[in-house]
Amino acid sequence: APSVEINSNAENPVIGVRSFGVVAERVAQHSAAWITGLQSTGIAASAKHFPGHGDTAQDSHVSLPVVDRTADELRHRELLPFVAAINAGSRMVMTSHILLPQIDAEYPATMSHHILVGLLREELGFSGVIVSDALDMAGAHVGRGIPDAAVRALAAGCDLLCLGTENTDEQLIDIEDAVSEAIASGILGAERVHDGAERVQALASDLL
Repeated sequence: APSVEINSNAENPVIGVRSFGVVAERVAQHSAAWITGLQSTGIAASAKHFPGHGDTAQDSHVSLPVVDRTADELRHRELLPFVAAINAGSRMVMTSHILLPQIDAEYPATMSHHILVGLLREELGFSGVIVSDALDMAGAHVGRGIPDAAVRALAAGCDLLCLGTENTDEQLIDIEDAVSEAIASGILGAERVHDGAERVQALASDLL
């Protein structure tokens, strides 16, 4: 938390009252205040779900929503609360399992280097921990499986993986094996994994 997206689509089945409202500037203001208050208690905030799940009529728990907007359109609305969250010092940003075909027609945001590195890291200047939304959601794993989703999320720029709530030991082993194999084959750079691990460890140390 918090959900900093703008609940701009009245048919949105998943964001609703988790959003601070329908006006971008007001959502940005309340998001920054909430993050400042939470983090003053020693708890790391996680602004979600980047780059914004508010303008969808689908639930990424059960499908892959599509947000057909340009990067400029996002900058003028969806990204405003994330800019405010970053400026307020949010320690984490959580990704969304949504497809933005005008930015990356192949991968949802959680697995998109263009979105996580190009937009969030380089353009918005976020240097904290990027955490994936739960990889057991349909928007992430349908058609590829959770292990492949984990590899692609790490490669795209996620530092920390949220796997879900009912994962088995066997699933965790499969994910670990997939990551190890991806590193060995060169699909996933070892330095990318080390970079993510260092960010997560630094956050944990700061919060102790």
